[in-house]
Amino acid sequence: MSGLYVHIPFCESKCGYCDFYSIKRYKDSDFASDFIKSVVDEITQKAYLFKNQTVDTIYFGGGTPSILPLEQLERIYKAIADNYNLSSSLSPLSSLECTLEINPEHATDEYFSDLQRLGFVNRLSTGFQSMTDDGLKYLGRRHTVDDNLRYLRLCDKYGFSNYSVDYIFGYEILTADEIERAFQFLIGEGVPHISAYSLGIEDNTPFMLKLRKGQIHKMDDDFYLSQFLQIHNLLESNGYNHYEISNYSLPGCHSRHNSNYWESVPYLGFGPSAHSFYDGTRSWNARKLSDYQQQISNHELYAEHEILSEDDLFNEYIMLRLRTRQGIDIEYLTLHFAKYVSHFYKILRRKEMLGFFNVNDRYVNLNLNGIFISDHIISEFFV
Repeated sequence: MSGLYVHIPFCESKCGYCDFYSIKRYKDSDFASDFIKSVVDEITQKAYLFKNQTVDTIYFGGGTPSILPLEQLERIYKAIADNYNLSSSLSPLSSLECTLEINPEHATDEYFSDLQRLGFVNRLSTGFQSMTDDGLKYLGRRHTVDDNLRYLRLCDKYGFSNYSVDYIFGYEILTADEIERAFQFLIGEGVPHISAYSLGIEDNTPFMLKLRKGQIHKMDDDFYLSQFLQIHNLLESNGYNHYEISNYSLPGCHSRHNSNYWESVPYLGFGPSAHSFYDGTRSWNARKLSDYQQQISNHELYAEHEILSEDDLFNEYIMLRLRTRQGIDIEYLTLHFAKYVSHFYKILRRKEMLGFFNVNDRYVNLNLNGIFISDHIISEFFV
């Protein structure tokens, strides 16, 4: 079992909160074609790393993958299919999950019809981010609420029953009433997967510049917590499983690709800034597109890499598993990280950790109070 991630770095514009690597020159056809060639070459070059692996998830992320003409996306998929052992044939219920991120403004009848005809994508993910036009304007999004509604209609029309919607909370103009209306609507539409993210203001983003100029304001922890709890309660009371800190799904509709990350399943990343994890090694590609293309031209597997020590692997397990609803598996911890068990329980029993965990004979996981400050709590367990 393993996964593949393809990073498509092109965007029509940069969202104010985004710190992912992206560029705007995709309309230059030669420029885009050169990028596709590099990705296809990288896919071929790295195939030997997974010669004994079966790939059960593929994820096209970005950036904005739906910017690419579908024939270019198909060329990338064909390179994967020609060089890797894929799980059985594609269908909404097949063992191969293939996800494509789509921007709402790209949701048209023509696009969905062509995507259905090509047949290699069986899961979609899109960033609604807000269900009001004022919210979308504040967040610097190009699309409108009408685009969100059209996306839902087209998913139904063309049989894409497995899809995800992203929503952002925790910014100054978002009210409890707006959250109530948005999530009652999404729940009523039967959206199978919802990812709810608190707004982060990262360095080197337009939002950080606005914050420093006093044009926007960062909200306090009580504001974030109240909105998180409101969303959580709305979703869980309507049958959604809170299976990871930011992710909720109806039964059987969780993201298998992202879940593989949290299970430390091996994966390869293709494209600029993409990361890989296999054989106890983490590696990543050059971030800048020209540097990435030179890396691939030189047949270099990565720009940088690190071989994870036993301490690193323990820290990774703690970090990833405490993000999930299931949490730390005590049997697994004892079997694979025996020398760290006493350290784990020593931290867990600290007075300042009381009230943040659910503990039973098999699992230790974060409760809602712990989830809200998970980054701080998780780092306390690191060795």
